[in-house]
Amino acid sequence: SYTVARRKILSGSLPPTESVRVEEFVNYFRYAYPQPTDGALGVTMEAAPSPFSPGKHLLRVGVQGKRLTMSERKPAHLTFLVDVSGSMQSADKLPLAQRALRMLVDSLHDGDTVALVTYAGAVRLVLPHTGMEKKAQIHEAIASLTAGGSTAMASGIELAYQQATKVLDGQSLSRVVILSDGDA
Repeated sequence: SYTVARRKILSGSLPPTESVRVEEFVNYFRYAYPQPTDGALGVTMEAAPSPFSPGKHLLRVGVQGKRLTMSERKPAHLTFLVDVSGSMQSADKLPLAQRALRMLVDSLHDGDTVALVTYAGAVRLVLPHTGMEKKAQIHEAIASLTAGGSTAMASGIELAYQQATKVLDGQSLSRVVILSDGDA
């Protein structure tokens, strides 16, 4: 959203209203807040008079979680839920998501697992939770994804969470990561 708005403004026009998403503007920037000195979270606050409303102030609240080293991180069990509907066909959607998934898989280590669920007109378990010792198999599953059909996201989310709960053990992290263009 931020890069679209910047490109439009630099070319002399306003961005389409629906393309301006505040959360994407906020998440675009790296803030480099200081590490928490006590506990898992640190809070940074800054205030200044509002340039828009005399007599009012703006407050920025930044939250920084403690950064863990790889040796401190618990094993991660990630379930990727990938939208493979027809709207994901363009080069900046499914192929981009596949590249991101390959990069993420390459950053994982022993003890981590990955499951892959897709949704379009129907949902499909492409790969059950698979360990990093089978990284080539994970990459093959990611590469096999193709886009087409309608969108059945609700069913996809149900199947993804079924997979994620299979590896809950209290000693590791279990997350569902959704990759979609948001056209659900």
